[in-house]
This record gives sequence, structure tokens and C-alpha cells, in this order.
Amino acid sequence: MKYTFEDIKSSLTKKKNSRSSLWVQLWVRKASFPVTYLFINAGWTANMVSVLSWIVIFVAAVLLSIDNFGCMLTGVILTKFLLVLDCVDGNIARVKKVKTFMGDFYDAVAGYGPFSFTTVGLGVAAYHTSFLMPEQYRHLFILIGAVGAVANVYMRLVHQKYLNCYFAGKKILGELDEITLQDTEDKRSFAYIREQIDKNFGVAGLFMPWLFVALFTNTFDIMLLCYTAYYVLSYLAICVLYCKKATAFEKDAQQKMEAKNSEEA
Repeated sequence: MKYTFEDIKSSLTKKKNSRSSLWVQLWVRKASFPVTYLFINAGWTANMVSVLSWIVIFVAAVLLSIDNFGCMLTGVILTKFLLVLDCVDGNIARVKKVKTFMGDFYDAVAGYGPFSFTTVGLGVAAYHTSFLMPEQYRHLFILIGAVGAVANVYMRLVHQKYLNCYFAGKKILGELDEITLQDTEDKRSFAYIREQIDKNFGVAGLFMPWLFVALFTNTFDIMLLCYTAYYVLSYLAICVLYCKKATAFEKDAQQKMEAKNSEEA
């Protein structure tokens, strides 16, 4: 079946587009349509595009780490192309109207690339180009990049592990039907605020244009310091938040289990 350019554009709903960062809405979505047209008519599936993203972001991080402007430029361009591919896999799934049960897995793994590989690459790029530190201390930027990458990925691991335990607990209590994503829709909730900040300041937002600016101004060091501070503070906030939520959930769940056991007895 031949898919048209209009099929691809019309598959994107206003609600779906509005949930993206301004950077994605203004540039990435539009760039994804012709790329989607090529991939979908070549027979690619959404999951195949996601796997390609894994390779692209790894290669991009390696090139960003090489002390050569051409390599760094290619690395920056490939990093930006990752966002395009991230839209392409969603476009393909919507146009084909195929529900991929493991699509979130493939998509998430691709998304963790910028949080890990790119942050480390940013640290090495800062080591090569920094004017902030004397040369004998520049190796600290590599360490800072590693700290930023670990904090970012570990923060998301904490989030996912909490959700896994939360869903498992709800299943045991027989309350799975009550689970909603309403907290991300409530503009006064922490979840909504965190999502908005991460969306517009993170990899899908300010990060991408800033990466280009850092390349041409040799300010990878400033960018690295800002994002590492953001990742570390976010990690600390997430840990505190989920520890409080986990404690409250555990207390409530134990009370429900005791009440249930009493009724059965």
C-alpha cells in the first residue's frame, strides 16, 4: 500500500502536537513528515525506526566526543535527527493504525540515549573546547558529564521502578481499574509541572538549539554545567518525592490488606 504525504500529516492530532515542546512543534514535526514518507513506503515499521534511533544516538555521541569540528558538527546533526526519528516512529504507528505492544519499550530505549550517551559526549566535548578551566583540570568535565548521565538515567530508573511496584501493588489490591494518568493533566500537579519543564528545557526542547550554539561558540562547558546541575537537582527531587509517595502507598496498602484479611477471617 502506498501512503501519501497527506496521510502522514493528517494522522497527527492537535492534542498530540500540543503536548510536544515548542521546538518539536515548530521544526521537528514538520521535518518528520518527509522522512516518514520515505520510511513508511520503504516498508519500515515503527519499531524498526526506533532501533535505528539507538544506533544513531550512539554514533552521534561518539562523533561529538572527537576533537574535530567536522565530527562534532556531524554528531550535533545526528543528535537532532534523533528527535526526527522519534516522531517518525509515532507517525508510522498512527498512519498504519497498528497498536505495537512493545512500542513503548523500543521508544524509551531510544530516548535514554541522549540522557546517557549524549551527556557523556557533551562532557568530552567540553574537555576538548573549554576556556573556563586550565587545561590540566579539564578532565573534570568528563567526570561531570558522567555524573550528569548517571543522575539523569538513575532518576528515570527510580520513576519506572516506582511505577512497576505501584502497578503491582494495585493489582494485588484489585484496584487496577482505578489507575489513571489524571495527575499529568492537572496543571497544578507536580507531575504536570515536571513534565512541562522537562519537555521544554530537556532534550526535546532548549537542549537542541543550545547544542548548535555551544558548537559554534565553544561553550559546551557552560551547557554541560547547566544540564548536569538540572539533572542532579531533578534526581534529588524525584528521589524525595517517590520515597514519600512509596511510604504513603505502603502504609495505605498494608491497612487495606489487614482489613481484607480480617474480612476473610
